[in-house]
Parts: sequence; structure tokens; C-alpha cells
Amino acid sequence: MIWWLEDPTRAKAERRGIADLAERASWLRNVRWHLSSGAVLAVDFDVDHEGEVIPLTMTYSEFHPNAPPRVVPREGTRLSGHQYGDGGSLCLEYRADNWTADITGATMLESAHRLLTSERGLAPVEVPSAHRLSSGQSVRGTSFRFLITQAANERLRHLEAGLCVEIGLLEKFQFGVVATTVTDIEGSPWVGAWPVGVPGTSRRGFAIRLPPDFSMPTPTREGLSSLLGDLGFAALRERAMQAGEDLDFVILTSEDPAHFLVFDANGTRHFCRSRTLMLEPVESRVPYSYATLAEKSVGLVGCGSLGSKIAAMLLRAGLRRFTLVDDDVLLEGNLVRNELASPAVGVHKVDALRARLIEIAGEVEVKAHRIALGGQESAEATDLVMSGLQACDVIVDATADPSCFNFCAAVARASQRPMIWGEVFGGGIGGLVARVRPEREPEPQAARNQIVNWCNAHGVAAPLAHTVAPYAGLAEDEAPLLADDAEVAIIAGHLARFVIDTLVRPDGSAFPSPAYAVGLSRGWIFSAPFETWPIELVGAEPWKAERDVASLEQSLELLRELMPGAFDDHDQPAQ
Repeated sequence: MIWWLEDPTRAKAERRGIADLAERASWLRNVRWHLSSGAVLAVDFDVDHEGEVIPLTMTYSEFHPNAPPRVVPREGTRLSGHQYGDGGSLCLEYRADNWTADITGATMLESAHRLLTSERGLAPVEVPSAHRLSSGQSVRGTSFRFLITQAANERLRHLEAGLCVEIGLLEKFQFGVVATTVTDIEGSPWVGAWPVGVPGTSRRGFAIRLPPDFSMPTPTREGLSSLLGDLGFAALRERAMQAGEDLDFVILTSEDPAHFLVFDANGTRHFCRSRTLMLEPVESRVPYSYATLAEKSVGLVGCGSLGSKIAAMLLRAGLRRFTLVDDDVLLEGNLVRNELASPAVGVHKVDALRARLIEIAGEVEVKAHRIALGGQESAEATDLVMSGLQACDVIVDATADPSCFNFCAAVARASQRPMIWGEVFGGGIGGLVARVRPEREPEPQAARNQIVNWCNAHGVAAPLAHTVAPYAGLAEDEAPLLADDAEVAIIAGHLARFVIDTLVRPDGSAFPSPAYAVGLSRGWIFSAPFETWPIELVGAEPWKAERDVASLEQSLELLRELMPGAFDDHDQPAQ
């Protein structure tokens, strides 16, 4: 985009404004307009201050007037403390963070004049900085980073000055960055910068709080050696200087703590200082009512595209106990819709998803079963999985498989646990989400039958999983229509919301209906995206029939037959 061709009126106003400034300001000289590479509009000018001539160039942004121009020294020199490196642009009063389209080039020239004439000449003054670095900007370009919480920092500051204590650290290397955090101080566990249980390399190091008359050492062999020697830590100094000995030091002054690494790499001894990131206290970003989720457990059957996303969403909401069931292996074709990534290809989905949950939140209790519930498995394996699901607070079927649903429903009925299920409709036109709870909705099988009848009662074939391939449909020309990751994620999100609502609102619900058909595009009964149809369920009979005295007597009689001698004749069933 060549803005000055598309908006010649603004370009003319820019030139006139600078011409007017040159007439009024004696310091502005030698104004010359030109086009730089790429037809970019630029203007050369000189600032005359106390006999010094400072040559500058202002280059307009390609997106002017919606982005600020650059003002740089023409000779590539360092002119100011408010400059992005030698020859870099000046950091003026008007920048990307406070730029508005009504600011003109003439205003930028005046700002450059104010900055340079304040810092230079016979009576220079320090110009206060309005620049505030974000945490990302502060560590940009650094490979070693030390992340410390304010609580851990406060604990370290209570160490006696001049003493050395042993500390534990956890180091992670990822994306070309070595990040380190404190995990214990003098053997006392401490919460670091990421959750306990996140994979990393455990290291032992030493923390030293310097006496008031000591300054922070330079990250060199001489600087660290001299400091340890002056503090009287001769043995520690010797260890740090020895080849093959890797050591970490956290050294504190009145300022923030600094982390020093001493290590060998390719036969060369290195002394390095990490860039410190002081972390603010973590505030909860989920509702307070979600605190109860940490003690709840979810049985999730199906760890494919739908189930893997549900698990990650529930984990981020606060759940920490999962029973995962799936016999499938992650393949390359699964990556387009799965929470898992390419390193997990070839791994059972339950194992890869367990690792993913730990990667997100650290310590997580996950029971993983590589079993196809409702598939060709041994009776013992099926019983094992069903027993594990029975102990969960809620059961989620994310398979869209009728046979698997039957087993999940049986567990829900037997354990009197809520059950949630759903599927993505063929072609990604929408999906189905449903929830049943004991004494509130029909038992799962009856509820599912009602939902299927509801879907089929609209005069158009319902795109359910047992009628078309999962996530696929056919267009008029028979070309396949596939649900994409965003469509699957929407249905997964609604199912996760059902789970959370069930666990945090045991006596109520934010959802007025137990099931919904959710439209994502026009098709079937949906006339437009985001169209939602509530599905009402009738009947809420007890999920388990009450046992009467006669049936209890029959059970007891069977026990007597199977276990002769275990009961006396006077044993009677409980009333």
C-alpha cells in the first residue's frame, strides 16, 4: 500500500505542516523530501542546537496515518539515551503505544528537537523515560531466564546476610530458552513459577544474600570467584571453578535476586547470568465456585478429537482426577482435530493425553485404560474399566459409539452417577450435547432413545453417528464434508460446560434443558449458524428398581445355594 498515493490530501497536509514549521522554527533547517526504497515517503532535516548540526531522517510508515513514522540519525550514530541502539530510531513522546491518526510529521520533528536539545549542549539534563517494558520485552533476546515468585523472593530475603544455604531448582529447556525456578529452600518445599509436577530437570544450588557493602558480581569467572573468596566460601569457590562441575547460584542484594549458572559446554567453562522475571501473585481466572472441582473425578471414555479437548478444558477449569478410557493409537491424520500434537503420534491416546494433562497443570491423578469399552476385550478388562468408571463423580461418553454408550449407561445406572454424552454431526453442521442425572432426568438409555426419536421426528434424516461416518457427511455432489477443529472444539466446550455445571451445582443448573442440538452451519434442521434447539426429556423414574422383601429373599436363597454353610437357618433378610 502506498498511502500517499491513496490519500494525497493527507500527504499534502504533511508537507505543508513541515514547511510551516520550518518558517517558524529557527532550529529546523535543510528540509528535503524524497522517496526511499519501496516508494516510502521520507524527509531529511537538520536540527541546529548551540552550533551543533544534527542530521536526521523521518520515514513515514507504510500504514500512515495509523502508525507512527521513524526518526533516525542519518549518520547511524548514537544520539540519545532514548534510542533503540546505535543508529536506531529515537523513542519520542509519540510512539506505537500512544499514537493517534491526528498526530502529524511536524509534531514528530518538534518532539525530536525537544529530546535532543534537552540531552545535549552546554547544560544537558536527563529526560525522564516514559517507556515501560512488558515482561516479554524485558527478556526478549535472552536464552536464560530466572522466574521467581514474590513469596519465594521474600523468603530468600530473610536469609542471614553473608551466609550460604542450599536450594532446589527446576530447570526447563524449551523453544531455545532455559527457564529456572526455585522449588525448595533449605529443604523446605516451595512453590515455583509453574505447578508442581511439571516435567523438568531438578538441580541443586546455593543462595547467598550479600552484606550491604557487597555488590552484585559480573557473570565471569573472575567476578564469581572473587565474590565467593571474599565471603569466605573457599570450598564452594573451588567447586565452581572446577571443570565438569555444574553449579547454580542465586545471589541477592537490595535489588531483585540474580541467578548465575556455571557450566561446561563443548569443553568450555561458562559463567552466565539469567534474566530475572519477578512474578506477580497468581489470581484465579475461574469462578470461585470451581474450587470444589479439584476434589472431583471424571470418567472420560474416548480420547479422540472430542474427548481430548474436553479433558484439557476440564483440567484448566480445576479438575485434577481423571479416568481415561480409549484403546486407539494417535496417528498423523488425527492431528487436525486432536488436543495432542505430533510428538505423540504412534502412542496410545490415553497415555499421550495423560502426559498432555501433566504438561498443562503438573500433578494430576490420571488412571489410563488402553481398552475399547464395548469392543473385543476380555470380560476381566471390561469389568476393570467399568469398576473404575463407577468410582467417578460423573461419566462422559465422547465416542459417539452406541455399544460403548450401553456400557457407560450401565455404569451410570448402577452407581447412580450423572452421565454426559455428545457427538459432532456429519459434515460439521452442528452437534448434540446431553446430560442426565439420577432422579432428575430419565436413565441414560431411555434418554438416548427419546433424543434419537426427537432427531428423527423432523422429516429429515438426522446426521447421527450411527447413520454416517463420524465427523463426515456428503454434499450434493458426493464430495466429503468434514468437521474442522473449530467445530469439534465448540461441541467439546459445551460438553465441558455440562460437566462443570453438574459438579459445581449439585442442587441446580445453569442449563434449563437436559439436551441441545447446536447448529454450526445451515443444514438438517438448522437454518443458520448458532441456532440452538433445546431437547426436553420426559420421565424421571428411579434409575434402579427398589428391592422388595421377596426379591431380597430370592437373593439370599441364591447365596445359600452358592455358599452352603455360610448362613444359619435363622438368618433372615434385612427389612
